[in-house]
Amino acid sequence: MRWIGFIVLISLTVISLLEPRVAEAKDAEAKRVASGSVAGKAGAAKTGAAKTVAAIALFNDRAMLSVDGNKAKIIRAGSIYKGVKVISSNTSEAVIEIDGKRKTLRLNGTAVIGGSLGASSNRTASSIVLYENEVGFFEASGLVNGRSIRFLVDTGANLVVFNSRQATRLGINYLSGERGFASTASGLAPMYTLNIDSISLGGLELKDIKAGVIEGGFPEIPLLGMTFLSRLHMNRAGQTMVLKKP
Repeated sequence: MRWIGFIVLISLTVISLLEPRVAEAKDAEAKRVASGSVAGKAGAAKTGAAKTVAAIALFNDRAMLSVDGNKAKIIRAGSIYKGVKVISSNTSEAVIEIDGKRKTLRLNGTAVIGGSLGASSNRTASSIVLYENEVGFFEASGLVNGRSIRFLVDTGANLVVFNSRQATRLGINYLSGERGFASTASGLAPMYTLNIDSISLGGLELKDIKAGVIEGGFPEIPLLGMTFLSRLHMNRAGQTMVLKKP
């Protein structure tokens, strides 16, 4: 395999994941909201209004959900937020309940539950809302060829970028890609460029996305770069970013 005489420059940003104390604080907030949500649940039952619930991130015994497009909250199993009760959760799916109706919600899945017909369904999205984390970055849970991964949104990266360990876990045959070099904090490293069949965030899916895979352990968090972002309308307002299909 020949070497390509170019260097791909990308920004590599390493951030810490949510600290347990932050998660606990969010859980406490969700519980405070839950005390007033029971009445809202009863009201929803009377009006027959449907709720749209999106799974932003999933953990053991807790889930980060967005209800009716509102800012996502981490909800502990057994707690209620905006009329949505989390029955159980693991890293791949959560069981939620609204007005006595239960639905299994997978990572990045969206469900509509309730309404006069009691219908529920998974659906794709034309737009999603991301929220700034504690250190000022935007992160997003996504699916790569149907497998879950957490991205760091990086408009300074010209490609979607994975390290080789992440690519292997995602089933990406990166060695079949075009070989070149990338500049990393540790110096030059081999990088393979290829197209990814599918990347989705919160039900918003794009296909045939150019990506790079760097040999080794960098970047520590996959970068959601411009080969994905440039195909969407991006609108940032304060601590939120809206990604929308044209």
